[in-house]
Amino acid sequence: MVPRKPREERINEIIKAAIEVFLEKGYENTTMEAIAQKAGVSKGGLYHYFPSKDMVLVFANEKISEKVTGIMESAQKCSSMREGIMHYIKSYIRYWLENPKETAFLFLSIAKILEKPELLKYYQQYTVDYVAFLEGAFTMGVQQGEFKEHDVRTSAITLMAALDGILSYMIFDEVLQLEEVLQNFEEKFIKSIEIVK
Repeated sequence: MVPRKPREERINEIIKAAIEVFLEKGYENTTMEAIAQKAGVSKGGLYHYFPSKDMVLVFANEKISEKVTGIMESAQKCSSMREGIMHYIKSYIRYWLENPKETAFLFLSIAKILEKPELLKYYQQYTVDYVAFLEGAFTMGVQQGEFKEHDVRTSAITLMAALDGILSYMIFDEVLQLEEVLQNFEEKFIKSIEIVK
């Protein structure tokens, strides 16, 4: 008899398979049956873990966002806020560029946001957490005397929007290089508020 895989391992396999099916067939043409087949589970087994295709999509996004949470956590361990924010910017951009399937899946998911209340709710919370992290980093930088007093919320929202926006430009424009983008981000988001000692 083949031993059963642990629940977490099985869910990860289903999510990985689901991402591939969503990208191959598009959201509308993806069925629970196709996901189950790709994941090597029965349709009933898939429903044991996920009650609907929408929930598979939401959970897949949650799994991908765990990587971004990990980047946030590693940025918080840096010795300065300047270093932490730059670490975050570099790691965030690099993660999405080095994981094209996840990036394509993110864009596919964004297209479904307004149609699917569960997904919209998830992304709203993700955005709140994302802004809070960046706002906290800028606030800490001000408190530690690294950054000038400024509107930290505006810095956080603008940086978040710039990071998500630059990804599509870097995918479509092969001339844009990571080092150049990092220098531009450093100039606009760090040096402009940095207290030079």
